[in-house]
Amino acid sequence: MSIYPGIGTTTRAELSDFLKNRRARIAPATVGFPSGQRRRTPGLRREEVADLAGVGLTWYTWLEQGRDIRVSPQVLSAISRALQLEPAERTHLFRLAGHPAPSPEPVADSLSPRLRRVLDSWDPYPAHVAGRRRDILAWNRASDLLYGWSRLPEHRRNTLWWAFMVPETRQVLVDWEHEVALAVAGFRADAGGDLVDPDYQELIFELLEGSADFAAIWARQDVRGRLEGRKQLLHPELGHLQVEFTIFHVAEQPSLRLYLYTPADDGETETALRKALGVGPASAPVPTG
Repeated sequence: MSIYPGIGTTTRAELSDFLKNRRARIAPATVGFPSGQRRRTPGLRREEVADLAGVGLTWYTWLEQGRDIRVSPQVLSAISRALQLEPAERTHLFRLAGHPAPSPEPVADSLSPRLRRVLDSWDPYPAHVAGRRRDILAWNRASDLLYGWSRLPEHRRNTLWWAFMVPETRQVLVDWEHEVALAVAGFRADAGGDLVDPDYQELIFELLEGSADFAAIWARQDVRGRLEGRKQLLHPELGHLQVEFTIFHVAEQPSLRLYLYTPADDGETETALRKALGVGPASAPVPTG
């Protein structure tokens, strides 16, 4: 019996190749398995994927070999999580297996504990993780203090939404016009061909309808990459802050970006953040020599 009515040999071969490719790209150490010296191929072994997904090794082996077996959406979802598939990859897996495209899974639920520890350890400096549309998925206390992510509805935690649709942003973000123009140009550059995807179109339509400023900037068609920069903020509680930021792509989940901020002045910003978060002064450097 076929995996699903209408699924033929060619599609099963594509499914097999897809699973092998995605298994090979995951470094064992990132999911808690020792790298070892006897691995003949890169990435995870089949038994490790089966273990992570909670399925039988024989069954997973047959699936990866393109055998003519039946697979449920629940099992496909488990394999998607084990292989750390992006939303588009997850949809592709389901379609290869003959199932309709799945409902989106909350990306924030799939953030690794290691990445969450990076955010927490970065306090009292701001840090957050953004998804493919600049949706904010996770943050530390300092980032929440500056941007107020936890006070926004979950479906509005987005850097562009914060920039254009939250009225207070115009007072908080010094040189608002310059900063939002850079943000829109960077968003367009990062999105590329994904701009035609329904989730992007939904966000863009809402911003076009809700903000004449966004509509005017969007119409310029500006494209500009931005992986680091400097911002000035006028926070209602902390006063004037100057920060630098660097954006890192998360290797295991390429659609995610890690934003790390550091103070960019002579100490006023760090002092204000530490006081607000109840964090003591930085330790003095240990003398050497």
